[in-house]
Amino acid sequence: MNIQHENTPEKTGKVNYFKGKLKTFFATIGVLSVTLFILFIVGIFFLITSVSTSIKSFSTSLNPASSMGKINGIGGFTKPHLNTQYIAGVNLNGEISSESAAIVIEKLEAAKNDKNVVGILFDVNSPGGSVVPSQEIYDTIKKIKQIKPVVTYVRDIAASGAYYSSSSSTKIIANRGSIIGSIGVIMNSFEVDKLLQYLKINPIVLKTGALKDSLSPLRPFNEKDKQYLQELLEETRLQFVEDVKAERKTSDSTMKYMADGRIVLGPQALNLKLIDALGTKDFAISEITNLAKLKAIPPLYYYEDIQSFSDLFTQKLASQTAVLMQQSISSFFSQNTENSKSIKVK
Repeated sequence: MNIQHENTPEKTGKVNYFKGKLKTFFATIGVLSVTLFILFIVGIFFLITSVSTSIKSFSTSLNPASSMGKINGIGGFTKPHLNTQYIAGVNLNGEISSESAAIVIEKLEAAKNDKNVVGILFDVNSPGGSVVPSQEIYDTIKKIKQIKPVVTYVRDIAASGAYYSSSSSTKIIANRGSIIGSIGVIMNSFEVDKLLQYLKINPIVLKTGALKDSLSPLRPFNEKDKQYLQELLEETRLQFVEDVKAERKTSDSTMKYMADGRIVLGPQALNLKLIDALGTKDFAISEITNLAKLKAIPPLYYYEDIQSFSDLFTQKLASQTAVLMQQSISSFFSQNTENSKSIKVK
């Protein structure tokens, strides 16, 4: 005879109570673990920052000259200390920003002040960028070329602000396949007011004038905004055009042709007198030699960007910490998953 024990309501209640207690216990353990892990991450972050600051202070105290060649701590660069003549190479790569322009300008000024530099090769490969930094590079080159020749070599592209920056050079040399131009100004924004309405979010804006929040994504773009900003862009474009005309001696017909922001290849840029010649970097170097009235071609040395030991150490430490954190997170959640699977209450 088989004897079966039926679960009574009292026994079932005890089991459910026990299950609830276990769930609460493991939930508490999980919350504490996550909290401790977050505190661990924050601690590591402050440790990295502290170590980086200490190394920077230590390296500066050992070598006070190591801080030379920096703009507001943005970055440093190497330059040769020679007693012979040479050509200084200064790169303009990527998008032009206030930070990148500051470094480029410092390199140009360093080349200007080095008595052994006979000329500057301004090596450009950039689609452009911000207006004011481009104007600052333009003004710097315009000033330096009165003392030493500055020849721009367009490696791939010198468009928009990059061409603006280069246009004050003594000469511009470009490859046949190089992209030149994009003389113009652009301003971008977007509207999210309809999305906010859909989400039932009501933005509150206090302003002192109707145009104060032009291009704000929080409201529709109207005709008054368009007229105001278009006039602003046109004034900026005219500065661009006038500066290019002044230094490149281009005709009004050329500037009118290029006014729609188009880009052209090297041969057409030469026909439009946007550049002086087609050629390679070696040809650009020979042009600097001729402008400097030298018989022999001097060596070319680029002012190369460098990273301090502390920056490299910080990046390496941060990278390794990120890997360890990722491994720890994966291990933490996998262990919790296995534990939850192994706990069964019957």
